[in-house]
Amino acid sequence: MRCTLCPHLCLIADNAEGLCKSRGVQGGRMVSLTYARPATIISDEIEKKPLFHFHPGTRALSLGAYGCNVLCAGCQNWQISHASARTETTRLPVLTPADAVAMVRKHKLAGVAFTYNEPVVWIEYVHDVCKAFKEAGLYTAFITAAYMTAEALDYVAPVVDAFKFDLKAAAAEGWAHLSKVKDPAPACAATIRAKEVHGCHVEVVSNIVPGLNDDDAGLTAMASWVRDSLGPGTPWHVTRFMPEFELSYLPPTPIKTLERAVHLARVAGLRFAYVGNVQGHPGRHTVCPACGRTVIQRGERKVEMVGVRQGRCGACGEDLGLVCAAD
Repeated sequence: MRCTLCPHLCLIADNAEGLCKSRGVQGGRMVSLTYARPATIISDEIEKKPLFHFHPGTRALSLGAYGCNVLCAGCQNWQISHASARTETTRLPVLTPADAVAMVRKHKLAGVAFTYNEPVVWIEYVHDVCKAFKEAGLYTAFITAAYMTAEALDYVAPVVDAFKFDLKAAAAEGWAHLSKVKDPAPACAATIRAKEVHGCHVEVVSNIVPGLNDDDAGLTAMASWVRDSLGPGTPWHVTRFMPEFELSYLPPTPIKTLERAVHLARVAGLRFAYVGNVQGHPGRHTVCPACGRTVIQRGERKVEMVGVRQGRCGACGEDLGLVCAAD
C-alpha cells in the first residue's frame, strides 16, 4: 500500500513499515503503530520548543513517540525518533486524549505540545488529542519539520494553535545533508499554508551546524525566506548545535556564530531574531523593534513580561505579535 501522509510516499508491503518506522500495513490496512502510546510524557516550558511569542511563561504537556520521517543526522532525540515503533511501542502505557486533558488539568498546565519526534508520523493521535484540548479550552502546539502533504496538514491544522517550523538549511542540498528530506519545498509550502490558510501562529527555528549551514550567505538566505514567506514579524530562533548521533564528530556551535546569525537576520529585516538555547544569553529577551525597550525577559528559571500590555509594547504601543492567554 502507498502511504500518502508525507512526500516520501512509501510503498509498504503487508506486515512491514515505512521509512518513518511508525506507520505500517497490517491485514491490508494502513495503520498507525503508535496511536495513544507516547514514548515521552514531560511537562516543559513552552519556551523550550522554542516558542517565544506564544503564551510566554506557561508550561505544556510535551508528548513524543517512536519514529520520524525526517531522520536528522544530528538528532538530539535519536533514541526515540530513529527507533522502530513496531518493536518498542507495545511496552508503553496507553494515554487516551481524555487522559491527556485530565493530566494537564491535574498538573495545572496550559496546553499540549507534540515534540521530541516528528508529530506528522502519528497524526491521527495528534489530531484527536488537539481536538480534545481545543474543546477543553487549552492550547495546542505542533513542533515540526513540516514534511507532509497538503492533505495531512489540512487534516490536523484546524486543531493546531501554534506551528513551529524547523528550517534546516537555505537550500535542498543542506536539507539532504542534514536529514532524509531531499526536497524541502513541500515542508516550506506546508508552513506557509499553516499560517495563511489555517491561521496558525508560526515561529521558525534553525539549528546552526558548524560547516554545514553556518555561512553568511546561507544564514541571510534563511532569514530572507522567513521574511518573504511568513512576514518580517515572524520570530526566527537560531539554536546551538550540540554534537550528537551521526554528527558527534562536529564541535558545538560557537556562540559568536549565533550572534552573527541574529545580526544578519536583523539586517535582512526580521523584527524578532533570537539566540535560541543558550541559557542566560541576552539574545533570548524580546526587545520592542520600535522603541528598543526590553519587554520580555527570559532568565534561566523565569519569564517576566516587564513591558507588555495586551500583546503590545507598554511604552510605545508597538504590536509584538504575541499570543497570550488574555487574547
